[in-house]
This record gives sequence, structure tokens and C-alpha cells, in this order.
Amino acid sequence: MKIVVLGATGMLGCYSSLALKTHGHDVVAVGRRISDGGFFAKYGIMFVGGVKLEDGNCFSRLPIDIDAVVNMAGTMPAHADASPMPYVQSIVVGMVNVLEWMKSTPARRIVFNTTPSDVCAFFGKPIPVPDDAPRSFPKDGGDHAVYAICKNAAVDILEHYRIAYGFKPIVFRHLTVYGWSPDASYAVNGAQKTLPWRQIVRRAIAGEPIEVWGDPEKKKELLYIDDFTDAVIKAVESGVCGLFNLPGPRPYTLEEQIDGIIEGFSPQEHPASKIYLPDRPSTPENLLLGDRAKNELGWSAETTWATACKIMRNESQNNRFVELWGETDPADRC
Repeated sequence: MKIVVLGATGMLGCYSSLALKTHGHDVVAVGRRISDGGFFAKYGIMFVGGVKLEDGNCFSRLPIDIDAVVNMAGTMPAHADASPMPYVQSIVVGMVNVLEWMKSTPARRIVFNTTPSDVCAFFGKPIPVPDDAPRSFPKDGGDHAVYAICKNAAVDILEHYRIAYGFKPIVFRHLTVYGWSPDASYAVNGAQKTLPWRQIVRRAIAGEPIEVWGDPEKKKELLYIDDFTDAVIKAVESGVCGLFNLPGPRPYTLEEQIDGIIEGFSPQEHPASKIYLPDRPSTPENLLLGDRAKNELGWSAETTWATACKIMRNESQNNRFVELWGETDPADRC
């Protein structure tokens, strides 16, 4: 099939483009950035840059002889300031523009991803949240509130186009998707910080002690990028519609997450040690039920956390994405 991937210069879109190409599909990678540095051409993928989804005029530059669209574009809190308008423009207005453009093509299949913040009211418990849990948004006034509202609106717009125009949308809900990027930063309410798990990776690489906060048995989903892209491939090739949770292969404890990082990134001759700090806050226990994806889509995550860490270590050394994302930071070199 010929597939347009929107948001192709971000991690989810980039890996999805490569996986779809490897799986035999003709891929057109589309990004907001003007240039990809020649990255996609190395893989025989056409790149169209400078496309802003909120600008309906940009779509005239895209092909119309397509079979499906994978939309991984849109402003994220992790890479934005505290302004709400970019979420409205890129996610809500962007989705309407995408669907209106798709009307001029044969494609009715569209893959999208939403945020787990839409079910955050159910998190913090050892009970996995089902796919059909009532959607809402965070009520704490943080940077995820408008983001979640816009994602919810986009999901509802997709449902409207399914009913009114025969579109075939499939939406994925997932927590953090782990994959290697030379950028270890993210934003919290507009303030730049280093990703917590990447802080642990850097201490592991340096062979320095790693703090284990709170209850080390608290669990979370650890979903690796290869499993996410496998879901994208299955979504493109199937006729299933609806919203699907994508959990990891199993819930991992905080201690297991840290052990995997130490095994994958620490020098064998001087591995990082662990320091337990039970009085510090515990990691939130956020779990997703994955039965629907398994039963209806034939998908389940298979990459163990230990394997994911070893793959990410290799990615950190080979600079595969250097044209797109730049060089690996010296702090991340094993």
C-alpha cells in the first residue's frame, strides 16, 4: 500500500515510517520541519517537509493516490511551552484538515494516537485501565489538560467521520513509548528538564549509584518502539476500528526497570549500584489492559525491557538518526 505518515520527523512517526517501508509498503514521510537532512532518502522513502497540519493549503503538496494515513503529528506537552493554542491548532484543526484532504483520496484508513491522560482518573491503582474507560482530562490545571481535551476532540471528530463518511479510524492509547533519541530533554509546564529515565541511564553509563525512590515494587508499562510500530503495521493492514490500549509485554516494577538499565548500559567491570530511599515518593502505578488489541488486532508487545535497553544502547552508539536528530550527547556514550 501507499501510506502517508504525518509527524515523520518525531520518534513515533520516524520509526513507523521505517517499519512500514521494511514491511513492503510505499511510504511518504511528512514533517513540519523543512528538511530531514537527507535521512529518509537513505531508506528509499520520499520526504515532504514544511507541512503544518493547521494550514490547509499545505495538503496540495501531498499525493492523493494513497491507501492509508498514519497521523503521529501534533504538539506535545513534552516539547512545548504552556500556551494552549498550539494544541488546538495542530491536533484539532489539524485533524479536520487531514480528514478533509483525505476525502480527495481513495484512503479511508487512518491511524492516530491519543494520550493516557484521558483516563488519568483511573491511574494510581494496581488495576489495569480498560480500553472503554470513560474519557476525561486532568483536572490539576497542568500542561496536559488542554492537550488531553484536544486529543479527545480529535478522537470524537474521527468517530464523526467514520459514521458520516465511512472512514476507518483506529486510535492507540499508550503510556511512554521507549526508543533512543539523542535529545534527553522534555518540558513540564514549559520548563525544560532531563527525562527521569535518561538521568538513570546516564548514571548507569558512568557507573554511579542510582537512587531507588519509594516502593521498588510499584509497577508501570514499558512499551518499546518496535512493538508500537508493529501495532501500526497491523492497524494499517486490518479493517478494525476503534480505540485500543497498547500496554507493554507485562507490568514492570521500578526495580526491574532500573535493573534493565544497569544491565543494558553500565560497564560490566564497574556496574552501577542501587541506593534505596523508601521515604521518597513512589513512582505512580499506571497500568493498561491490552485484551482488545490482542483479541481484535492480533497484537501484543513482545520486547522485554532488558532487550529494549540493549537495543537502545546500540542505537546510542551507532548514530543511525544523526541526519535527523543530531549527534549523541557525550553523556550518553557508553
